[in-house]
Amino acid sequence: MRKTNAHGEMTKMHVYVIIASCIMAWGVMGMVNAYGIFFTPMEEALGVNRASVTLHYSLRGLVSGLSMPLVALLLDRKVSLRITMPIGMALYLASSILIARSRSVIMVDVLAVVGGFGLALVSFMLMTVILGNWFIKSLGTFSGIAIAFSGIGSAIVSPVVTKLLGSLGYETVYILYAAAAMAMVVPILFVPLKPEDMGLKPYGADEEGDAEKIAAQGKTLKETKRRTHEINLDLPYKLFSGLYIVLLVMTLLLVGDTTLNSHLPALALNRNLTAEIGALLLSSSMVGNLVSKLVFGVMVDRIGVVKGFLVIMAASMAGFLLILLAGTSTMVLAAGSFLYGTVFTLPAMGMSFLARHIYGNEAYSAAYAKITMMTNFGGAIFVTVIGAMYDATGAYTLPVIMCMALDGISLLMLFWIAGYIKKQQK
Repeated sequence: MRKTNAHGEMTKMHVYVIIASCIMAWGVMGMVNAYGIFFTPMEEALGVNRASVTLHYSLRGLVSGLSMPLVALLLDRKVSLRITMPIGMALYLASSILIARSRSVIMVDVLAVVGGFGLALVSFMLMTVILGNWFIKSLGTFSGIAIAFSGIGSAIVSPVVTKLLGSLGYETVYILYAAAAMAMVVPILFVPLKPEDMGLKPYGADEEGDAEKIAAQGKTLKETKRRTHEINLDLPYKLFSGLYIVLLVMTLLLVGDTTLNSHLPALALNRNLTAEIGALLLSSSMVGNLVSKLVFGVMVDRIGVVKGFLVIMAASMAGFLLILLAGTSTMVLAAGSFLYGTVFTLPAMGMSFLARHIYGNEAYSAAYAKITMMTNFGGAIFVTVIGAMYDATGAYTLPVIMCMALDGISLLMLFWIAGYIKKQQK
């Protein structure tokens, strides 16, 4: 007989959900974030420039983003993830195998469209929905642990792939890379979308109930809930509201910051450093990604999502400045890359918590689907823009300055959102 958790305590299944989420984040986030390691060998294999190579990456992100509302609709219609996710895995893997073997830029772009749809069906958004359903207490901390594995994945994979490219060649390594990423999705296929589907309660559900009991004794429910997790505002989700438009634009700009990551290996080469140092910079940024997600998750539980945002934005701005001024100093570049890597926390994990905080669990899927769509739009737009800037100037100075500007504008938007939230809490 399966053990139940009538008071919302932790069970072995809750632990398994965390582990499966960690593995999935490694595959669909970490390995995708380190994809830039293939840009140079793809240029050589296809005989084209950087902008042409990054175009297929942009197309894949664009299609993945456009597909997110469909993924949210499938969730609302209760279509099983055990049906949709294997389809996504197959599409992504098949397109990756054909991309590796293709020597036509047009064919690579067409296949990227197929892969983008497949990637949407195994997207990060699904993992956040599952975690939000399974955890009430310490959701920020557990999400941070899971999503931090995207940084672990990239940090470990980047130097390994660099070595393998020299011995096995681009085509073989590219296929193995895609297969490994999809294999890491498998464990989460055994997780029900909601704990109630297997007779369990979310972790911390007892404290939600206790909050209401204490409220009846004289304390407000809002004050009581703040002891265990930040209260959701549960505002109505309106696609064309000023608040939601600001969230979408802010997401777009923050994702623009993250696209510099794919160019770090090329940035090192552009400054007459070795490919190994380029891999070191990529790994450093992913370690920063890892650490910041853990720290941000704890901050969400302790000080709230908005204050957590401010800390991470300050760190990423410092990272851009160090990269800009480092010259050929490996130590300064590595430190700057580490701090820069913290920015990955914001468009993914940060916006996820901000959306849940503003709109609540019921409207979360619909609201966050559009936000996720913007993350892919941002990737599609800015990774190509940075490639074009490099082709035009022969250096990465202008792209770094652009990213600093995007960070600054996002900070102003965050202050506006914080003011709006404060008014709603009065």
